Amino acid sequence: MKISIESKTRIKMIPESKHEEENLESLWKILIRCETDSKVLCPIGSYVASQDDGANFVIQDQ
Repeated sequence: MKISIESKTRIKMIPESKHEEENLESLWKILIRCETDSKVLCPIGSYVASQDDGANFVIQDQ
């Protein structure tokens, strides 16, 4: 998954495989809901590239 920092308030996630495309679509459906309030991703813990294999986020109400 490529992540492009578009501005201080916007990122773009670009899938680089079919699997990532499917996962991004699933995440989108969890976060963006037409019938109820949308959700947001909030970072939890820490991320140090040399020590961690990924960043963790929790899905919360707005």
